[in-house]
Amino acid sequence: MEADGEVIAHVVPEGQAGLRLDVALAQSFPEFSRARIQRAIGAGAVRLGGRPLRAGMRLRGGDLLEIFFAEESGPVEPEPCPMALCILYEDDQLVAINKPAGEIVHSTARSSGPTLAGALLAHTGGVLSRCGEVQRPGVVHRLDRDTTGVLLFAKTDEAHRALSEQFENRSVKKVYEALAHGIAGRLFGTAAGPIGRDPRRRSRRTVLRKGGREARTDWEAVPYEDQNFTHFTLRPRSGRTHQIRVHLAAMGHPILGDGFYGCPRREPPVPRVLLHARSLAFTHPIAGRRVVLEAPLPADMTFWLDRKEYSE
Repeated sequence: MEADGEVIAHVVPEGQAGLRLDVALAQSFPEFSRARIQRAIGAGAVRLGGRPLRAGMRLRGGDLLEIFFAEESGPVEPEPCPMALCILYEDDQLVAINKPAGEIVHSTARSSGPTLAGALLAHTGGVLSRCGEVQRPGVVHRLDRDTTGVLLFAKTDEAHRALSEQFENRSVKKVYEALAHGIAGRLFGTAAGPIGRDPRRRSRRTVLRKGGREARTDWEAVPYEDQNFTHFTLRPRSGRTHQIRVHLAAMGHPILGDGFYGCPRREPPVPRVLLHARSLAFTHPIAGRRVVLEAPLPADMTFWLDRKEYSE
């Protein structure tokens, strides 16, 4: 099954403890039909600790499932789907939004429901670039489903190519914020090390001693000792899959809510990985001026930061 689609790592919410596997997956993945979920379970493509599960198995909160949804059709362009959007910037070449948690940027083999690409098609009346993959109109970069913050789309092919080149040559400057488990021993530093697939669990990335692709993340830290977490500000110098999540986990500070990369289950229950793309700075593809876009921290992160002043 792994060769036919993309793996999903899914931590069972505490609220689904005791539910049957098929019922819980239908709740967690409404973008998939029940028939498709049943086919995946029947094919042995839903696993816990490498063991295939039966549809009627009762789940426990915190179980880490690995799910492989086989690709059932070729890529298709998303349908326009009106959706409430927080527009940060827009002109005739590009549009940027503040991405909410839980929304998918574009369709993949594992998801075929509403996407932000479809929402932007509706918002712009279909005016998005088409020089990328057919299922990704306007998409020049992406954020994980749980991640919030600045997300940029190109309206024209010219803007798409110019922005993609900036991402490729690393002239786009990105700043993220994360709330992570434990207290950082230093207030600033750099996480460096090549990132590649974890040989023990292929669905994850990890820092490798040999192989992998070079990755670097500069960081600053503010500890909240009374709550046993650290508020990190992070500036990735490269753009590897799950780079910030992997680097923080390798430092011993997995992001709150990120059970996939080792955040302890005893941490305060949060419904998502608490990672936010705060700002994006780039050169306007046509006007040539520098553009800096900012997205405020979402309420679920400010809730924890506002509970008590951090320790000096």
